[in-house]
Amino acid sequence: MQRHHSPFLLPAIATTALGLGLGLAPSKAAACGGTFCDNTPEPMPVDQRGEDILFVQDGTSVEAHVRVQYTGEAERFAWLVPLQAIPEISVGSDLLFTNLSLASAASWTSARTYECPEDEPGWDSDDGGDFVVNLDVASEPEVVFEDVVGAFEVVVLQGGTAAEVIEFLDANDYAQDADAEPILQTYLDEGFLFAAVKLAAGAEVEEIHPLTFRFLGDEPCVPIRLTRIAAEEDMGIRAYFLSTARWAPSNYEHVVLNPLRYDWSTNSGYVELLSLAVDEAGGQAFVTDYAGSSDSVSIFGLFSASWNEQAFVDVDPITAIDLIAGQGLNTHPMIQALLMQYIPPPDGVSATVFWNEIEAYADQIDLEAWDGAAFASDLSERIIEPGMHALDLLETWPYLTRLHTTMSPAEMTVDPMFHQNPDLPTVDNLRSTPALEHCGGDSVYDVDLEGTSVQVCQEAGTSYPDFSAMPAALRIEQVPAMGAPQVVTDNSEAILAAHALAQADSECASAAEEETGDSGESTSDDGGDDVGDDESGSEPYDLPYDISCGCSSSEGGRNHAPLGVALGLLVLACVRPRRRRG
Repeated sequence: MQRHHSPFLLPAIATTALGLGLGLAPSKAAACGGTFCDNTPEPMPVDQRGEDILFVQDGTSVEAHVRVQYTGEAERFAWLVPLQAIPEISVGSDLLFTNLSLASAASWTSARTYECPEDEPGWDSDDGGDFVVNLDVASEPEVVFEDVVGAFEVVVLQGGTAAEVIEFLDANDYAQDADAEPILQTYLDEGFLFAAVKLAAGAEVEEIHPLTFRFLGDEPCVPIRLTRIAAEEDMGIRAYFLSTARWAPSNYEHVVLNPLRYDWSTNSGYVELLSLAVDEAGGQAFVTDYAGSSDSVSIFGLFSASWNEQAFVDVDPITAIDLIAGQGLNTHPMIQALLMQYIPPPDGVSATVFWNEIEAYADQIDLEAWDGAAFASDLSERIIEPGMHALDLLETWPYLTRLHTTMSPAEMTVDPMFHQNPDLPTVDNLRSTPALEHCGGDSVYDVDLEGTSVQVCQEAGTSYPDFSAMPAALRIEQVPAMGAPQVVTDNSEAILAAHALAQADSECASAAEEETGDSGESTSDDGGDDVGDDESGSEPYDLPYDISCGCSSSEGGRNHAPLGVALGLLVLACVRPRRRRG
């Protein structure tokens, strides 16, 4: 299908990676109104740093999708992946990771109302993580797999010593780090293989894409011991699981966050809170951002029946541009890299102008770069086939889990492993806290502590109370393969006592409350076990934390519900394509 050209704009499309790792966010369009336009809605924040990996376990096989990020020179790109078995390797879908993140990233916001309507300012707010692996390898290890996969040259090495692996990598132009040798030897001693990945000759950094590894295995793991060589402090790691039930760490602890430590006035600081809570668990723990139906994941942009690589085989570059627009491929995040390779703009002309007005530059098209058959093959391998597979995964597996942590190099001493537990409840990634602003400017937040409403007073002209003295983790748990989590540390009493002490002198009463003397916390109707009282302003707990600063409510006699995982399924606040399960 050919279409007449009209002026249109091509914004930057997700071309810059952020480190040797995962978690690439889609670039935003500078403007939109033409054929090459990225107008995908972004209803909630997308993580822009850290490592993203998706696991799918089907019987005795594991499929691991890894999103690779990198900024730097193409010839310096190198990546080493420890594997449990000889894999099948293919191109993964970048958009799948984007859509997974949009559906499951934690979004904690406050819903503000005003006692005095004239105070309403039209308030709006938003809420505000690398698989970095440097290489060393080569000589005596056996090459058991060798292929070009998308933009990458990939070899899988088995056996040998760490020194021999390093020798191989050096001889074959893989960038590496001398500090990796002892870690490589540890993996070799444990029977691991290594997949060595580098950009193929002539490939540019913009062509980097996710990779999918399929291999025999029964327990997914993230090989972060190599990552620590080049990792930064508090590097984010997000592990997704598509399955039939919820997943949890098997050799790391699980943490439930303390929502009182979150800044509900600015709806920011979630990752910082998570990082503090993980540190309280010894630095090796995960938080569940989301666990529930995979129907929450949009299929937008993953695949279209109109995509047809064969249509490009015998056409010229101008017609190819028409076909790309006609098939709706123009907004795909991987199309720009292919266009730069096969229809590059001439010197002095921006890619935006060139592709949108290609007929005006017909005499400057690089016909030697254009190869319709090769373009069709790459289009199929890098966009169409990964998109079809991503769609198939979402159709097949009804349950999505997103686990999230941050780790510093000193903490990356044990590879996290995971297992499924069908007895765990769902976890909603969307959390809203009611906030009432009184006529005088004071604000009261009704923070849900898993069934109990705990009021937080923020006096006019001040910041959200400083609760840094209380724990960031509500609970630290170990999660077995069956049954309920086993509580290692329960900080609920310490949190409530610290809250009461910190807010003892706060005054956030409305005019009506000042007249009646009625103020304080509300209590949920659910009942449940008492987890702490603060009667008469006394301090009933021997707290392991310094609570000399902070801010909380003075009211006592609370009846607290059991502290369990919040329930609920994700509902996106926008219209997006959804799947129907038959």
